Amino acid sequence: MKTITTLLILTISTTSFAQNSNFKKVTNPAAVIQKLNTTSKNTKTIDSDFKQFKHLDILENDIESTGHFSFRATDKVRWEYMQPYKYLIVMNGTNMWINDGSKTKKYDTKSNQMFKEINDLMVGMLQGKILKSAEFTVDFFENKNQILAKLKPKSGEMQEFLSEMQLFFNKKDYTVEKIKMLETSGDYTLIKFYNRKMNVEIPNSKFIVK
Repeated sequence: MKTITTLLILTISTTSFAQNSNFKKVTNPAAVIQKLNTTSKNTKTIDSDFKQFKHLDILENDIESTGHFSFRATDKVRWEYMQPYKYLIVMNGTNMWINDGSKTKKYDTKSNQMFKEINDLMVGMLQGKILKSAEFTVDFFENKNQILAKLKPKSGEMQEFLSEMQLFFNKKDYTVEKIKMLETSGDYTLIKFYNRKMNVEIPNSKFIVK
């Protein structure tokens, strides 16, 4: 699991984020889960720009990258990094492509358990399905504008590397606005989604790499 978590963070890591002291614990988590489940069922596609910040304690400034993200239910994901370098990750069913800017490699997640779990984890985060995972304990917090789900890994192997995942949901539509992955070292990766468009047409060609 450590290898899986490491690769996940590497593949999606390429402003400093202050602690949200104004969040308070949700008093009725069942109601929140119901709303998140409803949003998940009604979300057919997501098309969004994103900014990613990789914080390393050894560096004075965070590493910032930007790109475009596309999702199509139930198992199609495209992460396209544009700045400061080109990098592409596409997941489509049991197929996974990674292009590092110079060459493309294709993987079959059906025969590769590691990539299968990466795919399931990434899709699960975006659809909120990860909140049902038996591999994490989940606590819900809220402020005026957001719901914050804090997921702590249960397995010892994952705990060695990943201390917590945080999913931030907009209270207006209960979609994911931010994802933060905190490593046990104190480093973290933060992804912010913006210019989001929900349930728009996304062609199949977006999820195929030739």
